[in-house]
Amino acid sequence: MNSKLYFVSCFILTYLAFVSVTSIYSQDQSYEEKTFVYKKVNNHKIKANIFKPNINQLHPVVVYFHGGGFIFGNRDQGLEDVLRDKLLAHHYGVVTADYRLAPETKLDEILKDVSDVIKWLQKNGKKQLNIDSSKIAVLGGSAGGYLALSTGYNVQPSPKAVIAISTPTDFSKTSTQKGDESVLKHPGPYDVVSDTIISHGDYDARLNLWRFLAKNRLLLLEVFGFDVSQDTCRLNRFMLTKNITANYPPTLLIHARNDRLVALHQVDQFNAFLKGLGVDAELYLVEEGHSTQLIRDNPDALEKIISFLDKYLR
Repeated sequence: MNSKLYFVSCFILTYLAFVSVTSIYSQDQSYEEKTFVYKKVNNHKIKANIFKPNINQLHPVVVYFHGGGFIFGNRDQGLEDVLRDKLLAHHYGVVTADYRLAPETKLDEILKDVSDVIKWLQKNGKKQLNIDSSKIAVLGGSAGGYLALSTGYNVQPSPKAVIAISTPTDFSKTSTQKGDESVLKHPGPYDVVSDTIISHGDYDARLNLWRFLAKNRLLLLEVFGFDVSQDTCRLNRFMLTKNITANYPPTLLIHARNDRLVALHQVDQFNAFLKGLGVDAELYLVEEGHSTQLIRDNPDALEKIISFLDKYLR
């Protein structure tokens, strides 16, 4: 082969390889994004984002609820890009939803928001968003995992599957001794709390509020709206094990052995509870990480999520 022909051949091969790689990359990264309002409360619009692969077909959808102790977080900062992109690459639509935040809104009303976005998608998803509204799974991290788990009994028809990452599953086993409420009157992080509804607040300011309430043992009071150490009967309304029955959807629990915020034994007991009811449940363990950090640091957990979804949504 002469040198000119050799050069041309190499150029063509290099070009084709580049086009091939670029095409694959573009397909993996290409998606549509849209923001929609799924609910209004006192003229306050509660919104969600949807991401869809650019493929002309109805997609099953995964609804993600962000963590943040019910106090902070929002639809734009709660979902790790690596998880979103993994779901999109496997042709799942992804919805990340805001919900009203505590302490301005208490947990009973937050749970209504979580149920309402699923109901909205079931009713309107196919027509307005071009998704397969009969194939919905729910996923959440930390406090958002608890919210995801609640949809398994608060929504009819229930989601096809539920995935909870680093999730508290038993508030009765949390340190519930209430602190001194007088600190709420002092100037400081609590000043961010207002009389208006918040569903997409300033992330850092709300994070500082969460830390302040947790440090002063007032977090549960501000989230639930009552002293959980004194009113255990009222607390039962929010306990997963008091509400879940044998017809609960398939569930994947992902947790770190060394999670510093939610003890493993709590989730292990919840998994055993689900299995005792005959629910198709699985506990997948990694070594380190909580919620978003767990997702960032454990690509094997992402693979587990995809295989679980493929089993129940395909």
